[in-house]
Amino acid sequence: MINDICGAIIDLLEKRGPIILESGLEKKDYCYIDAGHVDSISLIQFILEVEEIFDISFTSHDTNSVQFRNVLGLSQIVEKKVIQN
Repeated sequence: MINDICGAIIDLLEKRGPIILESGLEKKDYCYIDAGHVDSISLIQFILEVEEIFDISFTSHDTNSVQFRNVLGLSQIVEKKVIQN
């Protein structure tokens, strides 16, 4: 399940532009916020898209967590919420 979630999140990010990785990193390790891949407005749109695709809602605790800042961490948050639903 986690790989499918990662794939969907990566697809959403790649709609906004190519993911450029440092040598040795995998896309699941991509820190999309730190890399500036999404700005404040596109981050809100991105969050809404993720919530809609997976039929979940993020809390402020989720979106402010360190885990939320990279693809794998976000995928883990999503997976936990999907399982809880």
